[in-house]
Amino acid sequence: MNTLEQAYTDKIGLLNMPFPSSIEVVDNQINIHNIVNSKAYSTLPVYNFWKGWWVEEPRNIVEKTLKVLWEKKINTDDFKNGGIEYWTRCFKDYGSLEWHQDTCENHYLGEEYLIAGCSQVYYVEVSDDLEGGYFEAAPYRYRLDLKTHDKEVLNLDSNKIERIKPKEGRCIFMDSAQMHRVTKIYKGTRKNLTSSLWQNVPDFYKECENWDLEYDSIGKHVLKKVDWKDKYSMEYMA
Repeated sequence: MNTLEQAYTDKIGLLNMPFPSSIEVVDNQINIHNIVNSKAYSTLPVYNFWKGWWVEEPRNIVEKTLKVLWEKKINTDDFKNGGIEYWTRCFKDYGSLEWHQDTCENHYLGEEYLIAGCSQVYYVEVSDDLEGGYFEAAPYRYRLDLKTHDKEVLNLDSNKIERIKPKEGRCIFMDSAQMHRVTKIYKGTRKNLTSSLWQNVPDFYKECENWDLEYDSIGKHVLKKVDWKDKYSMEYMA
């Protein structure tokens, strides 16, 4: 066992992990609940939290969709004190996303580096002319700290990177600690709905369930609470 494996085992108990240990791809889930045309999806803030259908009924089309995606994948008892964090991203015009793990974003404010349990990426709309924008996963999934993660990015073995093409109706499930990224888009657009399951509600979301992310004059992250107008909307765009 190498140093990283020992540190990981000591910290959380490698054999006791209840989460998926590898990537799973599920296809042909085309536009569940017509989500891409819903008001809730169209106005979704940057970061959002829901206690889950095991605590409260879906409040909008996005949460109804998340229930469909997750309900046959998890044991809700594992998340009875937590819930689902969710967000959407539209990548186009040379957009990309660097290597990362799915964490609670308040670590950018200098707080604890918290990694979620398991995550999914659901492609709700992919243009026919899309070039690039691949989902890539690296074999690193240790639950340590941001500094160690960033160091390992420099030592990745390109032969062990898994690459998945974005396809409308495709859903990717994974361990939230799995290091992953989105490659640069050269043409076209891809829209997704992404979520992470938490065993305990992060303090960040105890304070407020909906947040936007902005940048100040020196490029520093600024998180702002949002009063999301379509949080309880089951309506669609006209």
